Amino acid sequence: MNDLRLSGKRARILADHLLSVPRTIYQRRSLEAALGMFLDLGRKTALHRASTVSASALSRFLNVYTWDTRTCWDSLQHTQWESLLLAARRKRRPRLHLCVDLTSIPKTGQKLPAVRVYNGVHGIHLVVLYAVYGALKFPVGYRVYRGRGAPTPVRLALDLLATVPSPIRRRFDVWVLADSGFESAKFLQGVRDEGFEFVVGVRSNRRTDHPGRVTVSDCEHGSWLSLHNWPWEVVTLARFDRGDRTFFSVSSELLSGDDVAREGKRRWAIESFFKESKHQFGLNQFALHTSDLAPE
Repeated sequence: MNDLRLSGKRARILADHLLSVPRTIYQRRSLEAALGMFLDLGRKTALHRASTVSASALSRFLNVYTWDTRTCWDSLQHTQWESLLLAARRKRRPRLHLCVDLTSIPKTGQKLPAVRVYNGVHGIHLVVLYAVYGALKFPVGYRVYRGRGAPTPVRLALDLLATVPSPIRRRFDVWVLADSGFESAKFLQGVRDEGFEFVVGVRSNRRTDHPGRVTVSDCEHGSWLSLHNWPWEVVTLARFDRGDRTFFSVSSELLSGDDVAREGKRRWAIESFFKESKHQFGLNQFALHTSDLAPE
């Protein structure tokens, strides 16, 4: 642990748990080097910058060797949920935002697991659940989308939401944020069935239940309406501009249009995470080839 500059007791405890997982001294040394590299926010992640092992050794550890990533993931998730509960211990039912999105990590290899072409990208496609509460922002779950014939991104997203622990559900007012890729009636109903509120992006041509062919683009900012294929609840519509485009989102809570737009913009935190994970942390450098690529 001498090479890890960690602040906070909980971070050091987590690092100790993670380093106890590999079975060999060699793998523990490689994992310690990887943690030190990932936690150094002052420079971009690159294997040759690891301080105690060679780049080739670290590459084999991350991309080739089989080790118990499941236990590491379970320890990380437990610490993350506990951190949220600790941060909210003096609050009265605070609001927790859970962002859902699909990201693609380009890959060039032909024999990597779970690599597919989706939306024109050859790579690994992940549905990610990302928690935002105050200054705490981190991914709390993911699923691999394996293409046609496999569970859809919407189904994977609902599976992720079902994993939210009971203490989190009781302690927080949970809001799910997603873009128009998750606007389907199945997703909206699934979120409500979990007992969560939502702010979800919708396409401009999404129909409402008004007589005639009335779409959300025909409705005013802050309107209360029902969607054509999901008329079970009245939702609030928000319109907001980003560059030269107008975006639309709906909320299960009857807020003002400005409040819905403000909540919806919080989803952009996950876009920043994707950018950091691919570039700062070098996620696109790794094969993501472990014994437990897709947690259940």
